[in-house]
Amino acid sequence: MLYSHNGKDRVFLDSLQNQLIQVKYWRRIFTPGSSGPVSIPSTKSSAGSERKVTMKYLLFACTVFGAILAFIFRTPVPDGLTEPWKYRLLIATTSVQALLARISAYFQPDNPHAYIQAFRSIRDLTNVPSPSEVKGSNIRSKVTTFDGVRVRLYELIKKKEFLQPALIYIHGGGYALGSPDGYDRLTRDLAERLNMVVVSIDYRLAPEHPFPAGHLDCLSATSWFLRNAQDFGVDANRVAISGDSGGGHMSATVSQVINDDPALPNLKLQILIYPATQTLDLLTPSYQKYDQDFGDEGILPRKRVAAFISMYDLGRSDPLYMQQILSNEHIIREFRLNSPYMNYVDHSVIPSELRKETRLYRPPRQGPGNESLWRQVESKYLDPRWAPLLRQDLSGLPQAFVTTCGFDSIRDDGIFYAKRLEEAGVKTQWKHYPSAFHGVMFINNFFWFQVGEVMTNDIVEFVQKNI
Repeated sequence: MLYSHNGKDRVFLDSLQNQLIQVKYWRRIFTPGSSGPVSIPSTKSSAGSERKVTMKYLLFACTVFGAILAFIFRTPVPDGLTEPWKYRLLIATTSVQALLARISAYFQPDNPHAYIQAFRSIRDLTNVPSPSEVKGSNIRSKVTTFDGVRVRLYELIKKKEFLQPALIYIHGGGYALGSPDGYDRLTRDLAERLNMVVVSIDYRLAPEHPFPAGHLDCLSATSWFLRNAQDFGVDANRVAISGDSGGGHMSATVSQVINDDPALPNLKLQILIYPATQTLDLLTPSYQKYDQDFGDEGILPRKRVAAFISMYDLGRSDPLYMQQILSNEHIIREFRLNSPYMNYVDHSVIPSELRKETRLYRPPRQGPGNESLWRQVESKYLDPRWAPLLRQDLSGLPQAFVTTCGFDSIRDDGIFYAKRLEEAGVKTQWKHYPSAFHGVMFINNFFWFQVGEVMTNDIVEFVQKNI
């Protein structure tokens, strides 16, 4: 026990300690292996020893706390990354959430999806949506369904007399995380700034619902909304679609399928926010740069990308499959050397100033690949619903705004797709944010970043100008 040098405090603490000793005696606490009660030590003789024990516990607690902080803040932060200490705190929060999810999964050994489900639940605790109506806002939100797909709908309280444009939003999260509720801060903000109807789609997530479940949900909800747009005061010919990361990927795939459907009006705009567009090559310059900047840490290391692909494809995290993807051995040499699809992931089309940021660049590997694995995944990997970059004809698609980040493993996916859209005659604006990282535009209850705010402003301006 720690003692004060003040006399009155000393008397009080001595009295308290004697009472605790008596409690021990009357409870007859026995020492391990002995047959009698613990002897009552004298107060004077125990004071020094208890002080030493307390100091040891204090030092131990400080050591453990320091180790936890070191673990939490271990993520490297390269020069040029926006708001580095806020980024460290974001990564620390994510690390704690992941640790809690692992602990939860440990007690559910029979549930193969326990970790990802626990991680979702923990994230949702910090991303509670705002009320349906917010004071001073002209936007009212509610949860409903479009063709059986759950959506969060944002509508104008004071509606205009003539038909208005609208925005569909598909959230990110590697096809396995995220929800319209968790994205409420961002989608409500977009609805308020644009003063228009916004539809945020709650598609089924992997690994419980692998490909193409998420794509089909987004397509069903979007198609239903276009067919029933007037019921919401919306002009079906002025509907934009947007999404970030995996949501950017599905915004692109939905745009492609609707473009092919003569029964539906084409989407007016597509806003693809640091989108994933291909899985043929996980060693592009941006992937290699990310390895050099962050290793296996940060928001989206290659290892995490491989895990998302495995869950989306197989419905589980398969270590062997993930290792093949990470080494680019899922593609056989013959396909790599001769297929025209590989032209779509040509590293030379990445602007030279961005390629130079990869300090130790390695050219694409020409290994033999895993032929057995490739035969299993080939049809899926070449399916435009899986990889929108690999659609052969991109002409006629909606006008596009594509954003990429300087510190993002999938930066080059967005660049590849933006350049292919331009080559196909699609009016396309590509904007790169050198200091941004993957996920920078996501707003929750605790974090937002200035460059994410700039990106949001640019998106709002693009929609207002072109819708």
